[in-house]
Amino acid sequence: MPTTDHGLTVTGLAGRAGSFGIGPIDLAVDPGRVLVVLGPSGAGKTMLLETIAGLRPQQSGRIRLSGADLTALPPERRRIGLVFQDAALFPHLSVKDNIAFGPRATRQAPGADTGTLLRRLGIGHLASRSPRSLSGGERQRVALARALAVKPGLLLLDEPLSALDQPTREDMRALLQELLADLDIPAVHVTHDRDEALSIGDDLAVIVSGQLRQAGPASQVAAEPADQDAARLLGWSELGPGTATDAAVRAGQILLPDAAPPAAHGPVHIFYRPEDVLLGTPAPDAPAGASLTAQIERILLTRPLARITLASDPPITALMLHRDLEQLDVQAGRPVEATLPPGCVRIFPAT
Repeated sequence: MPTTDHGLTVTGLAGRAGSFGIGPIDLAVDPGRVLVVLGPSGAGKTMLLETIAGLRPQQSGRIRLSGADLTALPPERRRIGLVFQDAALFPHLSVKDNIAFGPRATRQAPGADTGTLLRRLGIGHLASRSPRSLSGGERQRVALARALAVKPGLLLLDEPLSALDQPTREDMRALLQELLADLDIPAVHVTHDRDEALSIGDDLAVIVSGQLRQAGPASQVAAEPADQDAARLLGWSELGPGTATDAAVRAGQILLPDAAPPAAHGPVHIFYRPEDVLLGTPAPDAPAGASLTAQIERILLTRPLARITLASDPPITALMLHRDLEQLDVQAGRPVEATLPPGCVRIFPAT
């Protein structure tokens, strides 16, 4: 994770609501970068954002933004833009007045940049409309414009896409990617959707049960999950229990040479990425991996990738493009050779 005094720095942050607590958590986000906080429902993601924003009291820790200590400041003095999951627009104000509300409340020039934001977010034609007449995607665009109208030093986004239908979510995801890339402020976006996390985030933090499990560049965290919970959240599939020795890891009929990390010896849990499983005879120059022949148990023609489950021990699922499926002439009941390349397997000591 970056460490900077020019962006957001959270040090030892801890908070509690009833019997549930978060932290202590250390995070840092540079200006112009997006940190995505990924975790299951109830992990404490929203609680973390609300504590940073000053909407919840903290038990300990410090929050600094652009060198200023925000820890003891009330929410209205923190210069933070916040977008909620349900948009939380003022129903009695028009779209334009919702966006202008923040600058007026903070005594900035009335309507500062409102027209620019309306055009940038593609909602200029909605300026005089009531929030009640808007679609979910339109409401979130207005909420985003309202958060940016106060010219924040930090933008916090609390699962703003989770309540949208799939086509609208994809459109909003593309808009967020473009918009956040142009902002020269740190942004923190929380979600339980790994595809959303990996498409939007420069950096990624994994939170489970209020605890920070892993943080770092998004590509690195996705490729090297730190524990089993992080692996599941990041789309790795559990192959099952196995046994690690000095020479290899074995799970049923599957032998993984040189796969065990130094700390793993004895019982382990094995994870793999279904999209990396290769079906058919490997190319002569392909890196060596674990190979086996097994019968195809079933094929699910999901889109965009088909799911092929093998009746191996333990079962393996492969994800394939439909055109590759047709070229291999893969059919249920037929045997096929499957290979787990070296980079698609992660081994964790059993706990």
